[in-house]
Amino acid sequence: MAGVLRAVGIGRERVTVLPCDADVHAVRRVGSVGEVELAGGGGTDMRVGIAHALSARPKPSIVVVLTDGYTPWPDAAPGSVRVVAGLVGRRAPEPPPWIETIRIPETL
Repeated sequence: MAGVLRAVGIGRERVTVLPCDADVHAVRRVGSVGEVELAGGGGTDMRVGIAHALSARPKPSIVVVLTDGYTPWPDAAPGSVRVVAGLVGRRAPEPPPWIETIRIPETL
């Protein structure tokens, strides 16, 4: 999570974090990894999280998801918004081809 926040250059900006499983929980704007509160209990449905992110105003230009990949995905790309998936684990299944993918190895 810290790497994602650094990569998007939070500096003076804040990033909206939407932890989700089958629903979105504890939406917060954060400026550091210490402010991130993750919630949920598995059974992730990325369609729910991405739809919630896209309903924000102003509309985001990029949606970044961190997942093990075992989730249903939206059927189509969300127009002009980039979606990037950080897939955790070597065996994480591929998301749809319109999602940019970054593989994140598991660490002990």
